[in-house]
Amino acid sequence: MEEPVRKIAGRDVNEQPLAIGFSDLRGFSSYTAKRGDRDAFRLASRFVDLVSRNVGAVGGVVLKTYGDGVMTSYDTVNGALRCAAAMQEALSTYNESHQEEPLSAGIGLSWGMVIHTGDDVFGHSVNLAKRLADVAKGGQIILSSSICDRTNDQDEFCLRSLGEHEVRDLGTHQIFELVWREEVANLCLADDSLNVVLTEDDKLVLEFAKSLEQKLEKARQRLLAEADSESHGAVATLRKQVARRLSRALPRWMDSYQARAGVGIEHDLNEVQADLSRGTLTIKLPGGKKLALDGRQIDLDQAQRFIEKLNALRDKTGR
Repeated sequence: MEEPVRKIAGRDVNEQPLAIGFSDLRGFSSYTAKRGDRDAFRLASRFVDLVSRNVGAVGGVVLKTYGDGVMTSYDTVNGALRCAAAMQEALSTYNESHQEEPLSAGIGLSWGMVIHTGDDVFGHSVNLAKRLADVAKGGQIILSSSICDRTNDQDEFCLRSLGEHEVRDLGTHQIFELVWREEVANLCLADDSLNVVLTEDDKLVLEFAKSLEQKLEKARQRLLAEADSESHGAVATLRKQVARRLSRALPRWMDSYQARAGVGIEHDLNEVQADLSRGTLTIKLPGGKKLALDGRQIDLDQAQRFIEKLNALRDKTGR
């Protein structure tokens, strides 16, 4: 049934309920800085093509693209969920033959009334979907409660509650994850920057949070401005000292996140070694890369269970 046309600010618009999706590449800013605009454009174009193929297959619509991301809409929640899962599956398949230049994306989905102008949409659910895409790690599909409330096929979709989450500018929301592949274990870092996942198809998957480079750089600029301010007094002096120290430390933190992004996304278990000793989980990856995670970053009991499940997968496959 076609929605009635209304006038808002002199424009013809439709108000209708839709599922809205945002899909954002991870590590795109670092890639652009390292490889240049042409390579970045080529990579983004591959991603947009892949998303467009899957959206059309379920009757969805690509509303717009924006550099490293795609905004989509769907008439049904189930269509949105199927499309999001198909996108992640397609990225995983793509990465198997492009390990030197993998694609990783976080996806956010929300449902609600939107103002539809024909070439764009506006509304709270649109803003929420974008923020949920920011929350999603590479490889994750994060959902609003409005999506989960309208999912009418619990046998087809595996939904995992992630509890309440503070969503930037939009307050606290109950959020969920669509688990689109069979997981054996999932280890989450305390700072929520990374999930380490074991899958039924014998892979170790690294799901990275959205790059913090821009946030860290903005924080550094604020701290520099604070350090250079002309305010006086004991409190102002202390704030300046803290600002200068943090400003010096931030570049090291940025380097740390950039280095971590170089360890890859999906690895076959025969390429991985993992060990838990002296309170540190060490995961050795191809090319000499490794992750060393201690008790401040992970729950060591969960890490022990993670190692046990990894070894069980190896025993099952004879590796």
